Amino acid sequence: MLPPSGYERRKEPEKVRAALIQAAAHLIAEQGLPRLTVDAVARAAGVTKGGLFHHFPSKQDLVRGVQETMIAFADETINAQMATDPEPHGRYTRAYLDGVFADHKLGGNTSSRTLCLAMLADPDLQEGWSTWVEGRVALHAATDDHPACALVRLAADGAWLNSLQHPDRPPPLPSEVRQMLIDLTYPRR
Repeated sequence: MLPPSGYERRKEPEKVRAALIQAAAHLIAEQGLPRLTVDAVARAAGVTKGGLFHHFPSKQDLVRGVQETMIAFADETINAQMATDPEPHGRYTRAYLDGVFADHKLGGNTSSRTLCLAMLADPDLQEGWSTWVEGRVALHAATDDHPACALVRLAADGAWLNSLQHPDRPPPLPSEVRQMLIDLTYPRR
């Protein structure tokens, strides 16, 4: 049996994957999705191109990885908000409204807002987002399957799309509008 040759470092695949996602997210936010290259991502993450392809077989798989990370942050934000809400009726919709306007950070410094704007033009990523939203709505159908809750979620999406027109300084949702939307999520008395 031959002894191992060359330098052998301990592999940390989760850290490598996270570094690749963070580098891709940063480059998408900085340069836009169309200008993203696997060479630039590998270089920014300090990984070989072969190492990148080990984790993500294609550029599209890498971008999906960024989206999956964004969705995980959205899930965390929504779940944390729901955990503090004592009223079941409309709980998911209220958390969704707050989650839409939370400034999610990928790796602590890259805003997901910019990434979402860049990804709006990609049908594959749109489908991934739609599937997530539809799944969450179905999961909370017992408490949030009401026309008023659907209206609030659509209004939140519209306000969010409007905010993307101002990537450096999104306008806040006026407190009166937010309160009107929140009021719609509670049971009629």
